[in-house]
Formats: sequence, structure tokens, C-alpha cells
Amino acid sequence: MRQLWIAFALAVTVPAWATPASELDRLATRYHALGQLDGSVLVADQGKVVYHRAFGLANREWEVRNTTDTVFRVASLTKQFTATLILQLAERGKLRLDDRIGRYVPDLRPEIGEKVTLHQLLNHTSGIVDYANFPGFWARRLGEKVPREDFLAIMNRPLEFEPGSKGHYSSSNYTLLGWVIEKQTGRSYGEALDEMILRPSGMRQTAYDAPERIIPRKASGYVRVLGSYQPAAPLWIPNIGAGGGVASTTGDFFKLDRALAGDGLLKPESKRLMFTPYVKDDVWGDLGYGYGWLAGTRVIAGKPRLVHEHGGNGNGFRTLITRYPEDGKLVIIFLNEGNGNKGPEIYRMRSDFTDALYGRKVPDPKPALHDMLAEEIRRLGAGAALARFDALLARSEKPSDGNTLNRLAYQYVEAGQPSTGIAILKRAAELYPQDGNLHDSMGELYLATGDKARARIAYARALELDPGNTNAAEVLKTLQER
Repeated sequence: MRQLWIAFALAVTVPAWATPASELDRLATRYHALGQLDGSVLVADQGKVVYHRAFGLANREWEVRNTTDTVFRVASLTKQFTATLILQLAERGKLRLDDRIGRYVPDLRPEIGEKVTLHQLLNHTSGIVDYANFPGFWARRLGEKVPREDFLAIMNRPLEFEPGSKGHYSSSNYTLLGWVIEKQTGRSYGEALDEMILRPSGMRQTAYDAPERIIPRKASGYVRVLGSYQPAAPLWIPNIGAGGGVASTTGDFFKLDRALAGDGLLKPESKRLMFTPYVKDDVWGDLGYGYGWLAGTRVIAGKPRLVHEHGGNGNGFRTLITRYPEDGKLVIIFLNEGNGNKGPEIYRMRSDFTDALYGRKVPDPKPALHDMLAEEIRRLGAGAALARFDALLARSEKPSDGNTLNRLAYQYVEAGQPSTGIAILKRAAELYPQDGNLHDSMGELYLATGDKARARIAYARALELDPGNTNAAEVLKTLQER
């Protein structure tokens, strides 16, 4: 038994000759080689940076490399700044967290404005419809200024649930909070951010990414389509404002972590409110919504540990910050590649970097299945590549769900190859038979190719797996009427 225990310990801990920094560099270098890490990584322990390195290109057209001073759009990590500003205003007596939002945004309908509190906006329990994921909201105008009235038209739709009864992530909440900040400070969101957070915290490389503002060393954003990089579509930052408009560096977010570790930025009671998990999150489901953060515990290195985390997913960028405050540990990953989805790769990196930070030996990262499949289709054609699906799966990191294969299928549809997209969805549905969204997508593609009979079967299965799928129900009703 003693020999077995020693063997097990050697298998799960980093060898004495390997420092956390060397293990982190081994992992990060491997992820970069797999095409999953183009950006900057910072890891800290006990308030000190133990690893900070950049990979890949900040600008592919000019072949400018990323550095540890490269500025990235942080997308929804902006919400941490917005929540901090609201708490600072509460500390100064400029507002109360139980105030109704209608007091500050009177153009909300009374049944919303007089019911939803700032507290419920902060922790995503408001029930207000999310404009960011509302079907068709961004169609053909991602890079154009969207009138305030258009946002309000979505926010004024009937509440999705009784405020405070459950959690649902919604960028509408933080757009409204941004309007509150501007009303109560008499300044623009960017000016309030500079004055109340950035300058006091010494975050000199962070800024609100206003269209008229030149930010030195800012990375360009990219998306990958069928394995090839493309420039991300233009984005009019004021549209996402207080929910996603900040640009920063991994080094500056380390300063934010240090500011939150002390009491200079927020008082202890405000931090308690910020990091309380009020309701289970509907992003990954293992933490809870606080104010601008997800909070809770995870088992790490065999022990439950307190976690503060938030991700950002924008057009051309993905970001993630994870704090382990009781142990003084921190992992920050900024990437200038992403298509607006949460993407499992950055979270897998965070898990591996965390294990290395806690002294665990981590196996070499594997390639992503959707990347391998796209390469095989390019090399061999769809039929031959899909015949090798099981072999590719055995060599890859199995996806946690069907989302990445679903997105790959739609990329082939957009490339004029709907039959390839449908074939990918069939294999994905075999891999994840309980994923109703895959069948919903299959129904959409069958319908687009004129195969109404198979579309009915796919939508019926989607509705069977997810009775709350209103899209599938509406399409099925229309097909039956016809």
C-alpha cells in the first residue's frame, strides 16, 4: 500500500525539478502550438506574479506580436467595473441598492421600472430580457450605433420571470446600470471609470474603448472560420457600453485583483455584497451570481476552495479571470480570437493552469475535435473525414457539449456546404443524444435545404428533449399548418 501511495503521489504532483512557472510555460506553449492560445497569460500566487507571457500576433495583417503590455477588449469583464462603480456610489450615498431602476430610467414601463431593483440588476435576477441575445437584434448593424430606443424596446418586453426568483445572465442589466452611473455622476461612463477606479488603482493601460479614443498597443480581434483566421467584424463599442466596453491588459487586471484584495477600492461590506453568490448561475452552473462576478467553491487539488470568476466573450476576443482569494492565487487569460461564444478552450486552459499553480502535474493538452475535423475535411473531403470521426475523437479533447461542433456545422452552411453541416450535426447528436439544441439546428438546416419531412422529425426531437424550446414549437406548428 505504501508503494502504491508513493506512485500515486508522484503521478499527481509536479516533480521537484519542475517549478510552477516551468509547468505553466509548458502548458501555455502547448496550447499556443494547438492554435488555442493567442494572447496573454498572467498567473499570480500570494500577490506576486509567477508567470506572465504573451503568444501569437496582436495584428496579423502587420505581423505585430502580442506582448504582456498588449491591450485587449475584455468584453464582459467590464461588468466588474460597472458593479464596482455602483457600489462606490452606494458608499457615497448617491443611491441605494434597493432603489427601483425606474427612478433612474423613467422610460422603462412601470411594471418593470417600479419592480426591478439595482440589486437585482447587479446579480442577474431582474428578469429583464437580454438584448444581446435577442433574435435578430444585431442583424446587419453590429458596427453601427444602435439608438437607445431600440434597447428599451427589448428591455420593455414582458419580464421573463418574477424579479429575484432566479438568475439569468443578461447584458441589459448592466446597460441599465451604466445609465444609472452616468445620471448619478453627471459624467460619461468612461470619465466615471477613469476618475473612480482606474487612476486610484494605477491601471494606466486600461480605458473605456470609445470610438473616438486611440488606445496604444491595442490588439486587433480575429475569428476562426473552418480553421482559418479572419478579421472580426467592426463593433460599435457604445452599444455594449457598461456591459462590455473596456479594454485592458493582463497586468492591469492583476492590479485590479490587488485593489480588491485591499480596502482602498471598496469597503469590506461592499466586497461582501459583491462576492456573495445570490443565485445559481446559468452559465456553467457550478457557481452563483454575485455583483459582476460569479462566486462559489470548486474542488481543486482535492480540497473545496473559494472561487471568484468571470469570463468575457466579444467579437474577436475572449477573456477570463479566476481568483482564489483565500489562497491569494490568480489566473488571467486574454485572447484576441473569438466569435462571441463562451468557448470551452479558455476554461480548459484555466483548469490546467490552476492545477499547475497548485502543484499538480497536468497531462499535455490535446487538440480540439472541431479543429481536427475541419482540417481533415479540408484535406480529405467531408465523407472521408467523417468516416474517421471516432478516430479523431480518440485523439482529441472530447468537448464538454455539442456547441463547438454545432458552430462548425453552421460555418459549413455559411460556406455553401449545408450537407456537410448536417452530417456534422448527425455525428454530434450521436455523441450528445440529449442535446436538444443539436436537433433544433438540424431542423433548421433541413428546412433550409427544403427537406421538410426530416425538419419535422428533428424539431420534434428537439422539443421532446427541451419542452421549453419555443422556437421548435413555433416551427413545428407552422409546418403542420402548411
